Amino acid sequence: MQIEYYDIEKEKTKNLFKKSTKSRNQILLGHTSRNMVDYLKSIELRHNGKYTKVPHFLISKKGEIINLVKPNLVTNLFGYPTIDKENISIFLENEGWLNHKPNKIKLYDWLGNIYKSEIIEKKWRNKLFWAPYTTTQIESLSELIKNLCKDFKIDKNFVGHNVRVPGIEKFKGIVSRSNYSEYFTDLSPAFNFKKLEELI
Repeated sequence: MQIEYYDIEKEKTKNLFKKSTKSRNQILLGHTSRNMVDYLKSIELRHNGKYTKVPHFLISKKGEIINLVKPNLVTNLFGYPTIDKENISIFLENEGWLNHKPNKIKLYDWLGNIYKSEIIEKKWRNKLFWAPYTTTQIESLSELIKNLCKDFKIDKNFVGHNVRVPGIEKFKGIVSRSNYSEYFTDLSPAFNFKKLEELI
């Protein structure tokens, strides 16, 4: 497993991420809601380069693993310290939900960019069209999860679906952001939960 290290912990940001004093109990899965280039650019530009609501890892559609923040440090991804201190977060490159504009044939992502690739059609959380995740992503994700579970002694229990689960913050294992709230749409219905469960 090859990991690329992205230089987010520059001189001006190195003190923004502190080591966790708690053991990690969860691996939190989500997606970027845009392409990788735009996502990385948004991190660089927000808050004058001091943006802390970032995942520890990104996985591109080609399966490349990018480490943004060391997994022993706490990010502010979720915005709730009690949750952020206990998880290691992994985001997959994915545009998420797609929509039609009135009188237009094309599909667009939520930022208004034209989407030209495959789609998954499934009604869920008031959305119908979704960008797919790649098999290569899921394979890279499984390898990363296995390594993190071993290194941080995280249980390999897996919720294995994207429905909200009451009390999910106490679950020890692998979850997605959509398990926390019905307002999150990641991981989407396009994700192959069964395949990931088989691989880990």
